[in-house]
Amino acid sequence: MKVFTRRNFLKFSVGSAAVLKSSSAWAEAASQVVIPKRKFGRHGDMLSVVGFGGHTLYLAGSQKEANAIVHRAIDLGVNFFENAWDYHGGEAEEYMGEALKGRRDKVFLMTKFCNYHSKNYSPDVAGAMRMLEDSLRRLKTDHLDLWMLHNVSKDDAHDAYRKEGAIEALELAKQQGKIRYTGFTGHTDPKIHREIIEGGYRWDATLMPVSVVGALKSRAFETEIMPLCEKHEIAVLGMKGFGGSRRTHLHETTNAQEVLQYALSYPQVCCHVVGVDKMEYMDQAVAGCAAEPFKAEERARFAVNDRPGSPDYAAMQHGAAHYESACSHRRSQEA
Repeated sequence: MKVFTRRNFLKFSVGSAAVLKSSSAWAEAASQVVIPKRKFGRHGDMLSVVGFGGHTLYLAGSQKEANAIVHRAIDLGVNFFENAWDYHGGEAEEYMGEALKGRRDKVFLMTKFCNYHSKNYSPDVAGAMRMLEDSLRRLKTDHLDLWMLHNVSKDDAHDAYRKEGAIEALELAKQQGKIRYTGFTGHTDPKIHREIIEGGYRWDATLMPVSVVGALKSRAFETEIMPLCEKHEIAVLGMKGFGGSRRTHLHETTNAQEVLQYALSYPQVCCHVVGVDKMEYMDQAVAGCAAEPFKAEERARFAVNDRPGSPDYAAMQHGAAHYESACSHRRSQEA
């Protein structure tokens, strides 16, 4: 089998009009890639450098299509899959659980809990454990590889460390053998990340924006939080590479190759999570792994103006027309 290198990958780059019109070409490209893996922080687990998210997988539109995407991804070497208790009312976890039947042992599986933000679950250890049991049932597994506090904001540093807080729930779940590793995620406020990291608990991982287009304050996360994670040996999982869009050609300003080259230019990033709701986007993401990560000076070319009031800042906010313009085909059909 021919393995792609940076040089021979170029003929499959998104700059080729022929490739843009050919899902079979992307499939061929993906089939010839050996996906690189990186060490999961201070632990020995090795993660594929690209991972797939459950929120977007659900938007494939059917269990059959979700199964096909997941099965092909695993066959190609993708081993990181993430989800959250509240995605699509729990159906996202159900989709993924069904798709992983018979393949659970081939993947590193993560989901998130959010009872400290929920009106229907108590903001304490009991509420978190109820969510964990829901997630395990939906995902059809007896354990998670990684369980994360979802989208930290506001007073979540306090909610993590207080009595009956998230850390107590994480530790209880570990003691019960229901999770292996612990972490937290956040989208928009590096300050909360810093507070949670510096609170003293030894976190295994965080999921945060690492985005070529500078989405969701990613530049602040990259400059302020990335070194802090390295200091504390916390694995960094990247997200929002396409600005939060579910398509790999966000706004026609970037492509799967650049997204991964940018995110993986940071050695702290062990895996970058991409939203995929169609097979061809999965193939593009896998094919993009063959491109060599940017060097620091190449990464610097992708500067953005993330100050409030700037065009870049406005474009990358949740709910903005630019931010949402490349969402899944299901959203387009419903519009």
